[in-house]
Amino acid sequence: MVTIACRDERPAANIDSAATHKSARPAISSSAGSTGWDSTAGEMMVVATSRASPDVAIVLPGLTDSALAAAPHLELAAVASTPVELFGLRGLAGNSMLQVVHQSGNATGCVSWPVGKLTRMPTTDWRVGFEEGRVVGLPLDSLEGMNSTDSAQFVSSILRAVNSISNEASTAFAGIPYFVRKGYRLALPPSSILVAEAVRRINEEANPREEHLLLLIERSSTDANYRVGFYKRSAGAEEALETSEILAAVRFMRSSRLAFALTFDYEDGGKVGLLERVGVGTWRIVWKSAYTDC
Repeated sequence: MVTIACRDERPAANIDSAATHKSARPAISSSAGSTGWDSTAGEMMVVATSRASPDVAIVLPGLTDSALAAAPHLELAAVASTPVELFGLRGLAGNSMLQVVHQSGNATGCVSWPVGKLTRMPTTDWRVGFEEGRVVGLPLDSLEGMNSTDSAQFVSSILRAVNSISNEASTAFAGIPYFVRKGYRLALPPSSILVAEAVRRINEEANPREEHLLLLIERSSTDANYRVGFYKRSAGAEEALETSEILAAVRFMRSSRLAFALTFDYEDGGKVGLLERVGVGTWRIVWKSAYTDC
């Protein structure tokens, strides 16, 4: 269902990889501080690999690109038989127990996360899981499920915000209108939060290009309009573009911070990340996982 993917640069460069001590059996949390992961969120997270299979990818947030790529074996005794809570776009989807299946991160020649299996599958759709008791799931309203009035207001608010920052775009896309590809609304009175991906295209047969804008806007009960809390732009050939997929919205129990779990995808791989609210109306990507491919 989800490609675990993303990077800020091409994977060969490993620009964002920190130098790490190499070990045949690295600890799963050996470099959590350097990656930006909040240890109160647990020692791992799991991501669904398909809608029907109980198999999951065990994401180890303390590993950098280079540490994961260099590790022939990962020590996962600490997460074996861990109770997990599973979340999707509608919030909490269910509970399960994690079993470790494969501890190797690159046995097939690809850089990949260890494989786990859930002892039971939830009856509703889920995308990402955390250790039990770490987060609270928050339900999202999808643009696709809104009535015509709400969807029109949603798109209008997103495009108005896009236009307020569009002067930073490449001149090649100047004058080309955006459309909203996907979007979600998180209602947390007195705040309303909209997150969406806006897209525009240059349909030249010899050189087709796209621009994707991941955008989050927020409005409190005292605001007349939404304010831009975060945006991230990617432009270029379709096969080289970074795209994003929202997995779930959560609140971390110890810090009370809000976050969106999401993927950053390329054609051949990518990353998982957390977009967190770090201040009033201010959001930032505070953590990205190591890069995986294939």
